[in-house]
Amino acid sequence: MTDLRSSKLQAFGSASIPKLVLMFSVPAIISMCVNAFYNIVDRYFVGQGVGALGIAGITLCFPIMLFIMAMSMIIGVGGNTLFAIRLGEKKYQQASIILNNSFVLLIIMAVSAFALGEIFMDPLLRVFGASDQTLPVASSYMWIILLGAVFQTIAPGMNHFIRSMGHPKTAMLRDIVGALTNVFLDWLFIIQFHWGIEGAAWATISSQLVSSLLIMHFFIKKSTPIKINRRHLHLHFPYVRKIFILGFPPAIMQICNSLMNAILAWSLSTYGNKSLQPTVSMTGGDIAISAFGIINSVVSIAVLPLMGFVQGTQPILGYNYGAKLFDRVRGTLKFAYIYSVAFMIIAWAAIQWKAEVFVAPFAPGDLNMQTVTAWGMRVFTKALPFVPLGMVAGNFFQGTGKAGLSMFQNACRQVIMLIPFLIVMPLFFDLQGVFMAQPMADVGAAITGLLLLRWHLKKME
Repeated sequence: MTDLRSSKLQAFGSASIPKLVLMFSVPAIISMCVNAFYNIVDRYFVGQGVGALGIAGITLCFPIMLFIMAMSMIIGVGGNTLFAIRLGEKKYQQASIILNNSFVLLIIMAVSAFALGEIFMDPLLRVFGASDQTLPVASSYMWIILLGAVFQTIAPGMNHFIRSMGHPKTAMLRDIVGALTNVFLDWLFIIQFHWGIEGAAWATISSQLVSSLLIMHFFIKKSTPIKINRRHLHLHFPYVRKIFILGFPPAIMQICNSLMNAILAWSLSTYGNKSLQPTVSMTGGDIAISAFGIINSVVSIAVLPLMGFVQGTQPILGYNYGAKLFDRVRGTLKFAYIYSVAFMIIAWAAIQWKAEVFVAPFAPGDLNMQTVTAWGMRVFTKALPFVPLGMVAGNFFQGTGKAGLSMFQNACRQVIMLIPFLIVMPLFFDLQGVFMAQPMADVGAAITGLLLLRWHLKKME
């Protein structure tokens, strides 16, 4: 066993870099592709069965759903970090307490999200830009989602612990089963049963229930070394405090992403009403919000697999950086840059050339929506080839233990640069400025990442 482990570690410093990157990237790419597939098929069924108004309603709910995910991340990441440390120290009793306390905290977070959501949901949706037409749709969807908030926190939160116990494939399979279940139930509830937007919501929480049940089965079966145990379910506040301290920094990005989506929805509503002609059933702002929901789904097909590929380089960068094999560090970075940029150039060219083809399935028969969305998509993806430049740099900093630089670089694209651009650009270009904000942020994050990376590589020498 020792020789096997030694040979695997030595491979980081001697094996072919492309082979290593593919070895570590493929599982991450598969998970990301499943998420992208779920995202686009979910919106497809809503577009087919409900229409553009349904996509607008779901898009308005994004900030609230992202905030719930952030609450899950605080506990999942914070608890899992502490859990993994105690496992390494062979303090299994403490590890069991941490796991069980995290489970209880995830439930508390879900109940809190449900209570606060029920109180503030409609006012928040109005702030995000909901109109008289989209508010009932968004409220109907979000009310059901809040009913299943406990499954939204347990499924992703407890999956972290499965990975830490040495079962990454088990965790991945549970993600895949949940996503495929969602797709099937979307088809069943929306297309076959004609439940409309409520069908989309029931499909989402039902699939999360399935994922949660599979995850909980793992934690109660006999072969699992550390289980859900009634004796350890009462909260130990020293551990609770540490879980929040460790989990809050990674969740900051998700919280900021929620804020960014709220500002984006408001901007789309405000400047869409100024720039687009209303229809019988939708205001100009509703059309703009629905268009962005479609754009976001299509672009995720390119960006999520890219994230999986880039993440696959992280352990290779970390090992070779620690071993001071700096030529292999540069070789890994070069490989990551060449292939990720090439992939994004292909995605960019396809979108710029045939945006209408990607849009049509989401808005069948609605030529006005297709035209607006295709135009917005072309503007939104102008700088798509620049995305890997900043992403690879942020991943390098994370893989080599530069947590502060990693957080700063990752925040550049979605927060530090995007939010100011979202506020300023529409003042000069109206709705076009809203869509221009993302490519401007992509270019700025790419330049920042390359400069920081160049500085650090020189320092490395």
